[in-house]
This record gives sequence, structure tokens and C-alpha cells, in this order.
Amino acid sequence: LFFKLCAKSTMTKHQHHQQQQHTTHFQTRKANCLSKRDKSSAGRIDPRAVDICAEINAREEYYTTSSCSGRCFLYCGDGIKSWHASTAAAAERSTDAGEEDGVSNNSNTSTGVAHGFFQRTRVNHDLIHEPTRYFNLSTLTTDRTGGGDPIPTIGQFESLNNNENFKNKLEEYVPFSSSSGGATADADTTADGATASNDDAAAPIWLRYEPFILHVMCRSLKAASVLMALARPSFKNVGLTSWNVGSSNTESEEVNSDNNGDANNDNGNTINNNGTTASSSKNQQCKGGGPRYLVAIWGDEGLDMPLSLPSSPRQGLFYNCDKQDGTESGVTNAEWLAQLVNERHGRNWKKIERFVEAMRSLEVDCPVDDVGDDNGAVSVGMMNSLTLLNDDDDDQKGNKSARVLSGLPIPRSYDVVGDVAILNNLPEGDDETQKKVGEWIMKKNKAIKIVVARHCALSTEDRSPGSSGLKQLAGHPRDPIVTSHYEYGIKCVVDLNHTFFSPRMAPERLRLAQQVARGERVLVVFAGVGMDALQIAARTEAKEVLVIERNAIACECIRRGKLMLSRNKTAPCPGSGKGASERMHVLEGDALELLPTLEKGSFDRIVAPRPKEGSLDGDLGTGDAGMSFLMVMLPLLKPKGEVHWYDFAADHELPNCDRTRKTLEKACQSLGLEMEVIHVARVGSIAKRQWRVCVDFRIITKPAASS
Repeated sequence: LFFKLCAKSTMTKHQHHQQQQHTTHFQTRKANCLSKRDKSSAGRIDPRAVDICAEINAREEYYTTSSCSGRCFLYCGDGIKSWHASTAAAAERSTDAGEEDGVSNNSNTSTGVAHGFFQRTRVNHDLIHEPTRYFNLSTLTTDRTGGGDPIPTIGQFESLNNNENFKNKLEEYVPFSSSSGGATADADTTADGATASNDDAAAPIWLRYEPFILHVMCRSLKAASVLMALARPSFKNVGLTSWNVGSSNTESEEVNSDNNGDANNDNGNTINNNGTTASSSKNQQCKGGGPRYLVAIWGDEGLDMPLSLPSSPRQGLFYNCDKQDGTESGVTNAEWLAQLVNERHGRNWKKIERFVEAMRSLEVDCPVDDVGDDNGAVSVGMMNSLTLLNDDDDDQKGNKSARVLSGLPIPRSYDVVGDVAILNNLPEGDDETQKKVGEWIMKKNKAIKIVVARHCALSTEDRSPGSSGLKQLAGHPRDPIVTSHYEYGIKCVVDLNHTFFSPRMAPERLRLAQQVARGERVLVVFAGVGMDALQIAARTEAKEVLVIERNAIACECIRRGKLMLSRNKTAPCPGSGKGASERMHVLEGDALELLPTLEKGSFDRIVAPRPKEGSLDGDLGTGDAGMSFLMVMLPLLKPKGEVHWYDFAADHELPNCDRTRKTLEKACQSLGLEMEVIHVARVGSIAKRQWRVCVDFRIITKPAASS
């Protein structure tokens, strides 16, 4: 009996250790996945998918690996996206057939287009507002967007130069660039040296609508079950795409759902229809430690219909501007096609909204699964120990923690910025006791070199403690207290005495970077030490990041951070850190004075992490809630430009923040603008029952230009 009890106790400790290790590995994988550069054509999360992705990623037991809010586009070919793999297989079959039948290997298929070829144009994630323009097939070369999403003009997708092989294929089978009927006047020479006739190069144009799709990695099977239960009332197609239970001692097991398409996991391994990954190595499957549960959620609002015939791909079956010359019947047909797409968009977006509400029904800060760190360990994946938590007072067996046994007034939590531990309040006791508290913290965390405590409120205009606002408890004396902070692989310089910086906002900064599309001009106001701008410049293919800050010391921190970024060879953006630093520019001065001097309608995105103005802000504030800043910022936006506006709200105002919405609507209406809210994020607590929030909204229409 004694040995059985010992074995049971050992097994319990071993299982508890495995749970802790699995949680740490999951958080690390989550941080690595979310911090990668978005390599999609847009380079960002779709605006309609921002809300659901934010709700899921805010929970510690989930993270998204890919998403699409729903889109329509025109295409030609077989409609198979992985054309290169299908073409290779078709070529191999053609070679075998040629050897057996004695025919030439470069004989063409009956359809006139190579198997698996897929060319897409006029991709649109929004409603079709100009049907006659969008469905005009005669302007496919002169109007590539047709009123849809803008085509990326910089970065890895510029002129398709990133993939010369793909460019050659487009030249081989390109009905969009031909002058009439999708075929060139003479025979075309293919990339392989074969000759294709005019008829072979022609292909009909199709219209396709793809509904919402989302892939979510879950920490445990129970978490995956809860997520699927929340999604099924809105989306019928929900399943566990891959169940990979792998460890160093057990073989991995995978269970595949009825998904008819391929998906990608967070390591980039393709999960095929038969339920196996492209990498069958056990070490590769178990890389990062712990099991993996990938849930796929996709809608059923699909549409696939031809718009032209193979004999005349530029002459629309329903709308032909050249022949009908804009007659009433032709316009009606174009509007009918737009209605087919827009209705599906509407139903698709309502389902997403219901899914968002279902996710919000979960209890905040309470994981739905049983996997967790019972001792309050640091979530290392959530950005460099945002808040370092100590042991609980007692464990499950009633044993006292090391913090309690020390007999010192050590706080339960403190922030870590670089090599500095910051206590929110001075520990109780005399100077000697406070010094022992600092030494105890340094002993527990070797990366901490000094420990300071804040002993006054952030009452300055810059929301900084000031020269005498921090008291150093332990470590080598440092005045001023300057350190370099590391966040998702990017460093910034922080003067803790004279600038405001919160490591708890690291996930929020990453969320903002995920929304920046390729080629955008981004304006960051109230930049502080510039970590928001550094993350955007380093993680995206933004054309320019302009930073405005009036604090001279903070501007110097930004310049030093920019210098360190230029030396960063691991930055995710093209050109590494050097390219990122060249796209980042700093303006020192008051925002109210500098913003009116900038060109109107020149920015795609404005990030405004506005500091709290004491009693002027909040639900009981007496100020203008930042209205003066909005009036000079909003005219700088392009049509469909987006703003990330920070405000302060009480807990009873969450999650809608109606007071902040009314302020934004009032500012837009006074400028003749219309706006829609994309997402409201709860960024962090600033006091008891008081929260910092971020309202993401975009401009819908712009007024006519006036002199």
C-alpha cells in the first residue's frame, strides 16, 4: 500500500509538471505564430474578421492560424489554387501517356488550359458597390480592381517578381492580358518552349464567392470541444481538422474531420485530406512539445458560376458593356449579379457576429479547459513576462509558498521592463526591509538587475513618474533609469523616469501590427518610446510609418530604438531591420500643431494611443474626450482609412463603449464623414473598475474635395 501511494503521488507530480510544460509550450507557439509576418496578398487580417480573431486570441487557450472573412473574385482556369502541384502531376501523366501512345508530350488538354491553372482577379472582401464596373469583362486589363480590394504595389507581391515561375505561367495562360477574346493574335510560346494556339490560351471567366473560414489552434481537446460548440449554431461546417497528440515518449495520433480542403498548421505543415501531415517525422510533429488540436470553421455561403463562354471569354453572359452599351437590361443583370454576392456577404457577416457574441459569453480570464499553471507561472509566450506572477500563498496541499515563507512584504505581481522590475507600490517596512524585498526578487530572476518601486501617481502631462517618482530598492544605482526592452524580437529604449511605457500592452501592439496592410502609410500619434511604430515597421510591409511625439526624451528613445532596429537582422519584414528603419520617420512636437501641416487624405491608418488626462477622461471626465485631436486627425485619412482610437471607460460601459462611439460619430459627422466600428478591444486595467480601451473604426465615405 505504501509503494502504491508513493507511485500515485509521483504520478500526480509528473502529470502536474507535464501540464505546466504543455501550457508553457503552447504559449510559446502562440507567441511565435501570432508574431510572424502576414504573407497573404493583403498582408493583414480582413477587417470583418478582426473582431472574431481578437476575441479568440485574447483567450490563453486559443490562437488563430489563418482566417478569411469571405470574398468574391473573378477567375479563369480549373479553379484549383495549388496549380503548380496539379500541373506537375498532369505533366507526369501526360509524359506517361505520351510514351505509351506514341504522341507528343506537349499536346494540349481538351479544355485548352493546363490542369490546375488558376488565375484570379478583382478580389473583393466587401460589398460590390459598382456592379457595372466590377462585372465589365472588357476592362480586365485596364481596371484590375474593378472597385474591389486594392492590388498590392510594394513588397513581395510587387509585379509578381517574387515568383518568376508563377509569372511565366501567367504569361502562358493569360486571357486577362490578351486584346480580344482572351487569345493573342499569334501563337504564344510557353515558358517550357512549347507552342500554344489561340484557342488553347482562351478560358472562360468565372465568378466565385468563398465564405468565412477560420483555423484555430486549441490548447486541449476540451478547449477544442467548447470552441466547436460555440461555432456550430452559426456555422455548420465545424470540425477537428487535425488531432496531433505527440510527446517524446508516445507516438503521435491524428484524427481528421470531413474537411474537403487542405489547411495549414502553425508550423507550415500541410494537413492533407487523409489526415496526415506533409512531415511524417515524429520529431517534426512534436516540435515545440505537447499535443495540438486544430479546429476548422468555414461557412456554407458558396457560389461558383460562369460569366462567359470559352469561345468568347471577354463577352459576358449576363452583362456585356460593349454590346448592350449600358442599356437598362444590362445594368439590371449586373445589379442582379452584385445582389447574389452582397446577400451572401450579409448572411456571412451576421454569422460572424453571432460567433463573436458566443465567444464573449465565455467568462473573462477563466480558461475553459483544465490545462493550466496552478502555481501562477509566467506566460512566457505572451510577450516577455508582461506581468511576472509569484507563487500562490498555498498550493493544493496547503504548503506555504517561498514568497510567504520569506517573511517579507513581497508583492504578488510586478512588471518587468528590460532588466528592471517595477513594483506598483512601495513595500511596507523600513528601507532595509525594502532592500531585502528587491534582493529577493533579483535572486528569483537572474535577468533582473535593479528593482524599483513607484511611490507617486502618474500626474505629469507625459504620464511619467518624473525624476523622483521611482525609488530604487536593489541593484547597482542607475540615474536616470534607462533600459532596453525586448518585445516579440524587437527592442526599444525606455527611460522609466521621464516616459510612459507599459509592458502589459504588448499583445495590443501585436494586434495593431496584424491589421496593417501591405503598402499602407501609417501615422502613429502619442507614440511614447515608439514601440507601436517599431512593431509596425518591423512586422509589416507598410510603405511609411510616421511618428509624432512631443516629449523630447521619448523622441530620443525612439531614435535609439530605430537605430537598434536598423541592426536587427531577424525582423520579419522584407529588407530586415534596415529596411524597416528606413521607412520609419520621427516628428517631434505637439500633435495639435503638427497634424494640420500634413497632407490631407494621405494616410491609410492612424494609431492614436492617447494618454489619460487625469480627471478629464473616463465616464466621469469633464474634458472633451480627445475631440480636439480627432478634428485634426480625421481629415488626414484616405477613403476607407482606419483609426485605432484609445479611450478610457468604466466596466459598466464595456463591451460596446457607447460613450466613446458617440464621440467618434460626432467628430465624423462634423467633418461630413461616415464611420463604422470594426472592433472594440479592452486593452488593460488602469484603476479599479476602470479600463483602457481601443476602438477600431474606419471611414466609409469621404466628402467632395473643397477648396
